[in-house]
Amino acid sequence: MREPEHIVNFRCLGGLKNKEGRVIRSGVLLRCGALIKASDSDLDLLANGYRVRTVVDFRSDYEVEMAPDRMIPGARYLHMPLIDSNGEVWKEIFKNDDGDPLDMLIRYADRPQVQAFARQMYMDLGLGDGAVPAYAKFMRLVVDNEDGAILWHCSQGKDRTGMGAAFVLAALGCDIDTIVADYDLSNFQYSSKVRELCDRMGVTDIEVKKVIQTFAGANVEYFRMGLDAICSRYGSLLDYLYKCFGMTDNDIETMRNRYLI
Repeated sequence: MREPEHIVNFRCLGGLKNKEGRVIRSGVLLRCGALIKASDSDLDLLANGYRVRTVVDFRSDYEVEMAPDRMIPGARYLHMPLIDSNGEVWKEIFKNDDGDPLDMLIRYADRPQVQAFARQMYMDLGLGDGAVPAYAKFMRLVVDNEDGAILWHCSQGKDRTGMGAAFVLAALGCDIDTIVADYDLSNFQYSSKVRELCDRMGVTDIEVKKVIQTFAGANVEYFRMGLDAICSRYGSLLDYLYKCFGMTDNDIETMRNRYLI
């Protein structure tokens, strides 16, 4: 099936294989960036081609207000903001600046606090008190989804969305390498932007480049660090789903029966 033309970083998890060689069904598990620029044709494709019946938006209230989604006909829209557990750190870094958050992170990429923020981001998405309850609700939706496709997104469709995809793929029995490879596909969308920013800013420092890669692109190193932190604490991503999200063997079996062939 063709992809929407005006939705950033859109892709379907269909076709990925788990550790047993079973394949994810096509067209039922979808991830992307915000839907603000979706065309009428895109919305029709999602509603009637993919049959999207549930949309989960991980963005903050501010992001939703600034760039509201276009609604997919026939789909329920659920706003599940991932609370920023580093809110106080964020305020301290940018206490004298109220500009666009992404622009500020790139502009201040040489600051040690911003570099630490980048390194910690995926760990916070997996282990932060504010993010875990939202992801637990999201995974319950995936388990209970009996009709049509489910689509989840944030602004760029890579970080909050990518961690959500990691949990879905882990539940379906995919290994870490498959999960990281799916995350890395976002670099097809954003790699040119990262190069352009580094060239324009004359960046040579490796730590500054890593910050720009994290926030303007997809930083595989830091994403894997986040997954490793989860596995170090809980033993495996699957054990994490059980212990943090309250998932059960029946939930895992339901997901695999529903989404794998």
